[in-house]
Amino acid sequence: MQQTRVITDKNGKELISRGDLPFPCAVYYSDVSKYVTGDIPWHWHQELELFIVDQGEVCTRLGDKSSFILQAGQGAFINSNILHSMKISGNTGCKLITFVFARRLLSSFPESIFNQKYLDPLLNCNSLAKLTLCQKTDWQLKIITEILKAYQIYQKKDYGFEILIRNKLSYIFYLIVKNKQLLLNEPLLTKENHNSRIKKMIEFIHSNYQKQLTVDQIAEAANISKRECFRCFKQTINSSPVLYLLKYRLAVASRLLRETSLSITEICLKVGFNTPSYFSKIFKKHMNSSPSSYRQASKI
Repeated sequence: MQQTRVITDKNGKELISRGDLPFPCAVYYSDVSKYVTGDIPWHWHQELELFIVDQGEVCTRLGDKSSFILQAGQGAFINSNILHSMKISGNTGCKLITFVFARRLLSSFPESIFNQKYLDPLLNCNSLAKLTLCQKTDWQLKIITEILKAYQIYQKKDYGFEILIRNKLSYIFYLIVKNKQLLLNEPLLTKENHNSRIKKMIEFIHSNYQKQLTVDQIAEAANISKRECFRCFKQTINSSPVLYLLKYRLAVASRLLRETSLSITEICLKVGFNTPSYFSKIFKKHMNSSPSSYRQASKI
């Protein structure tokens, strides 16, 4: 259940499959400190996400430049295709219980009233990129309670547990749409903004990280200037395009060190570094370990 990396495809979506085709729901108990870069990096996915902070505190950042901090016992809903990342807040670490599930788990065909009347408005709602959950609000406390019950059901995996989890998630979905009806009735706005631009540039990086990329090339992917590229990265994900590219290369390199027998030199060149010495220097700086030591530790 522990997930320790987020590797995305050329579209910026995660490579990790969420659940499987018959039951499209994945459940994780994650220690955020165990992720490759010490946080959950920027990514997005089509699935809906619910999580509860089991221990510590977490800071969740969204592509619209907003962020929020949650403590143990609190949680959040992250809508479909919302760019987000997470990092530990404070000095006590952070462990999360997370459900990531496809909309078809709640409604299997597009023409159903569940899709047209409830799911479509929720997934397309500009004002509901996220919803924080606290125990002081009755209906939000109910959602937190249902997530914890669903997790207990998942842990036991008794006969029929999939039906019970689907029922819990359906009830949670009902509580959200019932209490956010006014937001769901707002008109849909479509406009080019930093969020859509950053997705285009991240997609370009994920497709071309093996090459010797320049900031000009990254900016061109979103049809903006080099200066605007730096501004967009800074304002949206509080990073530079160069640093984002570097961290993505390190994330891919870490996976290759764990999961393949490629030499360190081969991995270095495969992820876009020029020399093994520079690769080892940068890897140790960000990962607090040499590539060879990291590979050995991952086998223990």
